[in-house]
Amino acid sequence: MKALAFAFASLRHRLGSASMIALVLSLGIIGMALMDRAEKGMTMQLRNSLDGTDLLLCAKGSPTQSILAHVLHVDVASGNIPSETADQWLKHPDIRHVRRLAYGDQLGEFRILGCDSATWLHIGESQLTGRWPSQSMEAVIGSTVAQASSLSVGDVFHGSHGMVDDLGDHAHQDYRVVGIVDASNPWDRIIFTPLSSVWDIHQDKDHAYTAVLASIDNPMTRLMLPARIQKASKMMAISPAMEGNRMMTWLNRGGQIMQIMTLLLQLIGFISLLLLLHAHVREHRSNYALMRAMGSTWWQVFQVVAWQNVLIVLAALSFTVIGLLMAYFSQSLWLPSALNIPNQAWAPSTLDAVMAGVALIFSGISSVGPWLSLKKISLHRALVDA
Repeated sequence: MKALAFAFASLRHRLGSASMIALVLSLGIIGMALMDRAEKGMTMQLRNSLDGTDLLLCAKGSPTQSILAHVLHVDVASGNIPSETADQWLKHPDIRHVRRLAYGDQLGEFRILGCDSATWLHIGESQLTGRWPSQSMEAVIGSTVAQASSLSVGDVFHGSHGMVDDLGDHAHQDYRVVGIVDASNPWDRIIFTPLSSVWDIHQDKDHAYTAVLASIDNPMTRLMLPARIQKASKMMAISPAMEGNRMMTWLNRGGQIMQIMTLLLQLIGFISLLLLLHAHVREHRSNYALMRAMGSTWWQVFQVVAWQNVLIVLAALSFTVIGLLMAYFSQSLWLPSALNIPNQAWAPSTLDAVMAGVALIFSGISSVGPWLSLKKISLHRALVDA
């Protein structure tokens, strides 16, 4: 306890530099921890969204854009596909759990999704207040939509052609809210309505789809059917799982660059920690010589030296916890609306424990050099110089 008290008293005289080093270390650890949580969140969101989806039919365009638009609902669709053409392929005996989509307009930043009952039943765990739509112009809104628009069950609203009303709207055709669904992202930001609502508003007599999602039982069909559809029709048919894996590969590469940057930040912090202790030992060697003269062992001197580094690292870990808590409670302000980091991903992980352990181990190891330099100093000379 005496060694800890001496170390704490020593740090008080260089609180500014010690705090700055702790802050640099914590920023590096926070960056690594946030990257880990963001990667977990995106992986969970993509996995949940792609669950039970082996086939995506949509208009020709970018496969990545199609996944973002029709699976994650965060991008603009490239066009529509004829319902007759799509329905012919959907008669394949291995195709199951078909979900037909037709994008309508928007309510502010929230899109109106024309869909069949299979789509909202695909949401999974959710809590519904009210009921699901049973006829045209009825709608169920996500919980985020309800909070942002102050809509409740029984209210009416109309859609616009974009995020601003200047692009035109359908003020003469109102949707009626019949339910509010509390579900995970991105479903909490969607307005669900029957396909007939979108077709009626836009006077679509051909009943075109924006996209069709389906699952495929047979693994061989799952592999071969998208290529057959691509070749025999004007639709784009892709495997969301394969495209999702490709997207995650790109994201992981970008994440690796960010991880390298955070590791460099931690390295700078560790080097600064070592240099600060070296400078302190050199400037205050007379104090350590006095400890030896008063009967302290070299092990007790090492404890005083090491505790200074350990206290700085503990301060950095405290800053890290505070920073992560701030990031958790403010994630709606700095995360894109399309990205959701579930609570499970925010829980302490193995990586957190490893980073904390490495920091504490380094704090002890980096104390050895300054301590050895003290052992080389003549106690008599150090006391005389004082």
